[in-house]
Amino acid sequence: MPIDPPPQDIHDDAETAQALSACGAPQGLADAHGMLCAMLCIDPELPVSAWLDSLGCETVDEAPDPIQLLFMTTHAQLGEMRFDLQLRLPDDDTPLPERVQALGQWCQGFLGGLGLGGIDPARLGDEAGDFLNDLTAIAQVAHDDDSEAAESDLAEITEYLRLGTYLVRDALLARAETGQQP
Repeated sequence: MPIDPPPQDIHDDAETAQALSACGAPQGLADAHGMLCAMLCIDPELPVSAWLDSLGCETVDEAPDPIQLLFMTTHAQLGEMRFDLQLRLPDDDTPLPERVQALGQWCQGFLGGLGLGGIDPARLGDEAGDFLNDLTAIAQVAHDDDSEAAESDLAEITEYLRLGTYLVRDALLARAETGQQP
């Protein structure tokens, strides 16, 4: 069942992060979004309550609007073949070290979401497996260089993560279509 995506660029990341915190999620927005992306790759029909429960939210009956919007937008972006997934990371005005840290947290969330789903990376094929190995390394990276080269590197890594998410999604869907365990 397709979900119509909301208009682009209507997210208020600070409001969404505050809503996640208010419902008891210990993760930040980047980590929570990484987990959501992984969980939606595993189960495209995932209900928002299952994601919130995995985040440790105390109230999962009715998610606040910013959380619903994040869920619906991410679900729509991963369900389409337009490759328009937007990782929920700090904007370019945020100091580079904080953005690198958030990128690592997104990777940790994605890997955690796959772990919750019992996904064995070795069963996803070489490309998806290599991507997940890269995620593990990226999750541990720290950076304090504010050069233009570092900015460019971050943009390239972000794009790699975005496209790699679709690679994992496609590998999981292909395994499901053939009745294989992920």
